[in-house]
Amino acid sequence: MAIETMACVRMAVHKSISDELIDKIQRLGCCQFIPQSREKVDERDAASLRSRLHHVEDLLGEARFVMRFLEPYASLKGGGLSGALGDLPSYSIGELEEFASEDKFRSTAKLTHDFEKRSADAKSGISRINGLRAQIMPIKGLPYSLDFYTKGTDAVQGALYSISSAQSEKFESDVARALGDMAELYALPAGASDPSRIYSLICSRERANALQEVLAAFQVSRIDVPAQLTGLPADELANLEHELSLYKQADDEVTKEIKEMADEACQSCQYCTDYWNILRAKLSALIEGDQTEQIIVTSFWIPQNCMEALRKVTAPYEGLTEVAAVTPEDNIEAPTLLKNSNFSSAIEPLITMYGIPTYGGFDPTTVVTPFFYLFFGMCFGDAGYGLVIAGLLLFLMMKRRITGTLKKFLVILTVGNVMAVVVGALTFSWFGDSLTSFAFLHPIAPAFQKLQILDPMKDPMTMLYISLALGFIQIMTGLVIAMRENLRKGDKMAAFSDQGGWIVFLCGLVLVGLSGAGVIGLTVKASAVIAGVGAIILVATQGREKESVIGKLFSGIMSLYNVTGYLGDVLSYSRLLALGLGSAAVGMVINLLANLVAGSIPGIGIVLGLLIFVLGHLFGIAVNMLGAFIHSLRLQYVEFFGKFHEASGVEFVPLAARTQYVRLTESADA
Repeated sequence: MAIETMACVRMAVHKSISDELIDKIQRLGCCQFIPQSREKVDERDAASLRSRLHHVEDLLGEARFVMRFLEPYASLKGGGLSGALGDLPSYSIGELEEFASEDKFRSTAKLTHDFEKRSADAKSGISRINGLRAQIMPIKGLPYSLDFYTKGTDAVQGALYSISSAQSEKFESDVARALGDMAELYALPAGASDPSRIYSLICSRERANALQEVLAAFQVSRIDVPAQLTGLPADELANLEHELSLYKQADDEVTKEIKEMADEACQSCQYCTDYWNILRAKLSALIEGDQTEQIIVTSFWIPQNCMEALRKVTAPYEGLTEVAAVTPEDNIEAPTLLKNSNFSSAIEPLITMYGIPTYGGFDPTTVVTPFFYLFFGMCFGDAGYGLVIAGLLLFLMMKRRITGTLKKFLVILTVGNVMAVVVGALTFSWFGDSLTSFAFLHPIAPAFQKLQILDPMKDPMTMLYISLALGFIQIMTGLVIAMRENLRKGDKMAAFSDQGGWIVFLCGLVLVGLSGAGVIGLTVKASAVIAGVGAIILVATQGREKESVIGKLFSGIMSLYNVTGYLGDVLSYSRLLALGLGSAAVGMVINLLANLVAGSIPGIGIVLGLLIFVLGHLFGIAVNMLGAFIHSLRLQYVEFFGKFHEASGVEFVPLAARTQYVRLTESADA
């Protein structure tokens, strides 16, 4: 339950050993380099490093292109879900460097660009031919050469028109009357249900004006003929079919060649990408430093407990490097690195999802851990569901080498489901009411009933009281943490008035209620005195920033209205009851349906009932687990964190050898 103390270190290193030393610091993985202002960086001295960085970024850009082009054709995949689940080959950085042959990669990239061009040409040709075919198909029965409609002759010109079938007869008669022997009108065959007809009209150029007068009286659409097609439509269509087959053959050939090399090329590019990303991170760290002709001066944050490891790394270069802890500049904020026990550390991703805790502030991870797991168990609330999911997750984590944030989320879900088993056993919820719904399970039901201490379906009020009590405890915990933080900062007045007053007042109100109900032996009068003391503290202090006495008094009195906010926060915890009952109710409905189907349909009813049971409870698991996770997290973010948590920190992201496609191992000489 702490935030690591950071040290700001300035290191001067001779350029002759800078690559080697930064490489070792990168493997150490605990130094976050601080970018220098551009004014401090001499671009002339950094030119060599900048050139190397640009070269690596160019290689990475090419690698991204190659993988993006080849991956659809590859059968082997890397990274993504398979990588997250641990299906990654293991190599050292040295082995990765051997794989990252630039000459071999450039050859692969050149070949890939050639494949892309050939594939693009083939697909473009296919698209072009299909477009031409689509234009020719409606007029494939035309008995005239197409050059009549593109160029015509000195004496005649041709055109193709589409006109509504309803106007076709009048169109034919008007053309015949207006043009007579000076035009030839041909109607292409059409079906009886076709909404339009296509006409070929070849007429004397001298009668063009008369033709336009006829066309103006009708709603006609001119059909354009591609200029490159000059023969009979049927012949041109045959030529296009032949040309299309050639393009398809070329496309098939290039696709076959791509598939033959895709797996090896993709794998090689993945290794290259991981190595060059490591190299880019190292060069980026070096280039951020102050440059001179011989020296690079860099600054970085490092956890205080890693200083000894840093000294061991720099010790062999004592004559060529100098390392010293310095006071950071005022405008540079230290990054936050959380430090928690193995049990609590799994919750850290949930904390950082809300925001990075402020450096030097309070890390809520350990405090959140028991509350979140308990709330998750109460919301999920079914021992059968919990056993199934916890068992599957444990099996997955044992079979796969899962690491990082994904492993932490799996641990969260596993522990949460174990807690659901506990809650489900105490409330006698095993796949809903399966133990009492199905006759063949009745013999074992008494053994499980011995574990039951509460039945939320019959006694929901007790469960509600438990939920509200847990909510009140968590909210008081938040106020206590806020008081502690104010005391640590030296703001005793805020600790006494803003948190202390509310703790006394709220606890007093709760004691009044418990006393009135006879739950505790304390008298109502004594409880009211405690609440009154808290109210007096609030009235006397909450208006302390006002200038006038009346303003101070009025603000103090009005502050008591905020008790409704605390009441609303406590009532929000009733969702623990609601989701727990919802989970149990869904299970009961599924069991009821399975029983009805199994008993009402002879023979196949048992099979259908079993299917309903399995699919229904799988649905219940998915929906209820999602709700349990979201609402348990919401209680932390909204009701709990709002009382004390400051999340304005900066994440600690050290220079490290991060990979996507391989799992790094230590080389023998590392």
